[in-house]
Amino acid sequence: MTQSSHRSGGLPASFFLLFLAATAFQSLAAQDQRLRVTREDAFRQEPGDNSRQLATVPVGVEVSGGAATNGWIPVALEGWIWSGSVGRTSRDGHNLAVTASRGENLRIAPNGAVIARLLSGFLLDEVRRDGAWVRVRRTGWMPERSLAPMSQPDTSAAAVADTTTGRQPGAPGSGGSVLDRAVVARESEMTATPEGQRGGNLAAEVPVRVLARSGDWVRVQVEGWVHEADLRPTAPGLVAGLTAAELRSRPEQYEGKLVQWTLQYLSLATADELRPEIPLGRRYLLARGPLPEAGFVYVTLASEHLREVQQLLPLAQIIVVARIRNGRSKYLGNPVVDLVELRVRQP
Repeated sequence: MTQSSHRSGGLPASFFLLFLAATAFQSLAAQDQRLRVTREDAFRQEPGDNSRQLATVPVGVEVSGGAATNGWIPVALEGWIWSGSVGRTSRDGHNLAVTASRGENLRIAPNGAVIARLLSGFLLDEVRRDGAWVRVRRTGWMPERSLAPMSQPDTSAAAVADTTTGRQPGAPGSGGSVLDRAVVARESEMTATPEGQRGGNLAAEVPVRVLARSGDWVRVQVEGWVHEADLRPTAPGLVAGLTAAELRSRPEQYEGKLVQWTLQYLSLATADELRPEIPLGRRYLLARGPLPEAGFVYVTLASEHLREVQQLLPLAQIIVVARIRNGRSKYLGNPVVDLVELRVRQP
């Protein structure tokens, strides 16, 4: 009997993707639940760590999800995107695609908070338009380990607006507590403790989140924006403001200490004999910086950081806390540091 590697009556891959998307949509419609992203993770086209990544969703974002299947949950992302970053398409049953070469942000509202970073080529379904902004939707998959039901306490660094309705968590109808949200009625002095030392003023109409109540006092959390240059790191033992030039001039003084640097990601590589400061075979990222310096830095990676780095876009700016392994590499004189923590600076 002649055997063939081709399936008899096989269907095109696009039909299979449409079927999978329809199945996920049915699951969402049947068992819709509000979920919170508890750790930054990938939004994928199909269930599985090896399936195509479509976007990155940060901690705190709320999504609609269906029933879990083998550790994966079908979820729906819905928000606003700049119309200049998308174009018409008819691929796989969708009518828009992200055309920006470096991807684009999906936002809770026009010019609002970012709820996902969409990769170039991401396929979307248009919901409606408002001037230069387009409301879009897409169903995909996220790992169950990175999601938690909204009924569980919010342990993320900051809650974000509801991705479907645009309401803030805690607003009427959003599934949160109305008592946990307030607006400053008049300019108010803020203190570190009740009756304690003054910490600053809050302007009228600033939204706050109520964390605790004690007598006539309320502990609040305020979310807003400040210039990064106006902040200084507070991690114990961290050397603030260290430049690469200073490190190269006195490497023995700083080796083993923590630094916080802004870098520009260039590529992911594997250590070889030309970089004896890095264990052979260890993965590291090549970065430019620390910015605004024009030199290069080698950042070694532990296994738990590898997946996060693999999702970085080339030339992305990252803020890292790292431990100095070597102030000057043997052949090129570049600093070598071990990554402790990483955050991506959004455009």
